[in-house]
Amino acid sequence: MTKPLLFLVILLPENTPAMDDLELIYGNNKMISIASGHAVPINRAPSVTSVITQDDIEAIGARRLEDVLEFLPGIHVSSARAGNKVIGFRGIYSEANTQVLVLVNGIPFRNTAIGGKPLAWTMPVKNISQIEIIRGPGSMLYGGDATTGVINIITKAGGEIGGGYVGGFFGSQDSYEGWAQYGQKETDWEYAVSLQGGTTGGTKGIIQRDAQTVLDGMLGTAASYAPGFTNFGRDDIDARIDLTFQDWLRLRVGYQRFNNVRTGEGAALALDPKGWTDEDIYNLDLSMKHQFSDALGLDTTFYFIGQDTRWNYNLLPAGTFGGSLPQGAESRTTYFQGTTGLTTQFNYAGIQKHKATLGAGIIYHWVTDVSNKINYLITPNFVTQIPLTEVSAFGSDPVLSSKTRTNFYALFQDEWNFANDFYLTTGLRYDYYSDILDGISPRVSLVWNANNNLTAKLLYGRSFRPPSFLEKNLPLSPGTNIKSESVNTLEFQIENKWSPRLATSANLYWFEFNNLITSVSDSTLTSMTSVSPNPVAFTNIPKINGIGLETEMRYAFADDLNFSVNYSYHGVGDSNQTGLLPKHMIKSLINWEFVKGWRVGAQLNWIGERHRPKNDPRVPLRGYFIAGLTLSTQVAKPIEFVIRANNIFGSLAKEPSLNPILLPGDVPLYDRSVLGQIKWTF
Repeated sequence: MTKPLLFLVILLPENTPAMDDLELIYGNNKMISIASGHAVPINRAPSVTSVITQDDIEAIGARRLEDVLEFLPGIHVSSARAGNKVIGFRGIYSEANTQVLVLVNGIPFRNTAIGGKPLAWTMPVKNISQIEIIRGPGSMLYGGDATTGVINIITKAGGEIGGGYVGGFFGSQDSYEGWAQYGQKETDWEYAVSLQGGTTGGTKGIIQRDAQTVLDGMLGTAASYAPGFTNFGRDDIDARIDLTFQDWLRLRVGYQRFNNVRTGEGAALALDPKGWTDEDIYNLDLSMKHQFSDALGLDTTFYFIGQDTRWNYNLLPAGTFGGSLPQGAESRTTYFQGTTGLTTQFNYAGIQKHKATLGAGIIYHWVTDVSNKINYLITPNFVTQIPLTEVSAFGSDPVLSSKTRTNFYALFQDEWNFANDFYLTTGLRYDYYSDILDGISPRVSLVWNANNNLTAKLLYGRSFRPPSFLEKNLPLSPGTNIKSESVNTLEFQIENKWSPRLATSANLYWFEFNNLITSVSDSTLTSMTSVSPNPVAFTNIPKINGIGLETEMRYAFADDLNFSVNYSYHGVGDSNQTGLLPKHMIKSLINWEFVKGWRVGAQLNWIGERHRPKNDPRVPLRGYFIAGLTLSTQVAKPIEFVIRANNIFGSLAKEPSLNPILLPGDVPLYDRSVLGQIKWTF
């Protein structure tokens, strides 16, 4: 089958009226800070980047961060066990999202206990001002975890809100949500308050056979809930306060609660209609800026993040193992993990044609109040029900083995405009960890603005990810050490403005991924020890090579009609850990103001087939096409109405399951759904 290749990308003049709407998703000539640590025009950014604004989000009709990211090149949002979402960059998949670093206002949201982002975390969109994305390495600025991508979510300040908003969503899948915002900017003070909360029943796809079905077939029982439906329901709250004084002092406080987050296809690939995760996240950051002179400035930030996590998973249902576990196999875990950091950064522009950055910081992670209980013992020789008992009563509990980590870092970066239209960025970061080996992250970037229309970039970066506490404490071979992951990436990007209405961009990349940390549970779930007190073990695997192409095109047919499309190809070496994300993707957006005050948008995504891991004997999982429509109107100002229909053709869309025996039919997603929105501005 011939795959379309859309090539060469981006950048249209800011003063071109037809391009106002074409800033949708792929915006250009905007200022972006994620790639260099301070604001630069996006065509000079020393990384492959994307910028999404609140206007872009409104045009899509999105409700959550993942709804927006799915329309970007090189990114695919997939599913994982226990109801979690995986944001995959460039063909690399991990259940805990360990290779993607999420920032909120520049503050990293890490889950040091398990890895990746906080377990049940997502982000509602109504208080988002801008989303900045790096596709590729980001460790030189942000340290560990920024290996395949970085996402920075910037929330609204008071001046941007400039008044108040209230509104709500309602629609299919028992989805209801409300929000309220108020903000102002006065002489010395700027303040904003935001509150969002909602509930959804989530997508419900049919599962014909699950892990318990396998046990039922072996032991002649009928304990499985299959055939049955997945459960992706959840309740979310997001509250934030933002206070700024004279542009040099800023305090931001946030609280997120993720309640009754259901288990999707089940934490152990057995349907679990009763299991849940609850998570409360508290964050505070205080930032200070001081300008000593026109050439020298200092930025200092103190931050704290607390994650209070609780889950109750029914790994296997009541009556499993031939009735040996009449109460089923249950896992109850609670723990609190905290992160506090102090970072400082000097920016110096006193040397002609140079801008230097010198930064340092200390970050401390800790885990406390751990309880990890099970109500079963499963061994190759016997299976028995027990009262809920701490895992530590049977030996070492990997959750308890490590509780603290201290990270010191220092970085230096120089941006040199060594010739007309040439910008060379070089940098190096060193990370010291108290419990694992150090990390070193260099970068080199050459940007050439050949003329007002053409930009070319040649980029190299090395990124790394240290093992989480769980990975570090549970090696496959006892007594061995789990090594940090590292990725070397080389990229070339070219962007061009062909006319005031047409912009294109393309980037090629190659990476070498060393010491990927992987769980062996994916290939041993059928064993009788698969739900033992220590259900997984971790190991490093040999290097994985990847190559890829990401292209974008935007065209304005008229001032009120525009079109954007992107194509991605990700070629990752065949292994037991790859093949879970698509090699080919095409994504398109169309926006048309057909009558003044009335706008319709179409969202079209084709997700290619998944070739599956090397040890999975199933045929490739076929691709799918998802189409959505958004209709909005502001004719009744100050009231705005939006209605969005998703998967309007009812496509059967599935994401791959992790085990061909226990869940052979994969995981269905994306019901046909309709969501309405009303918003009042005051």
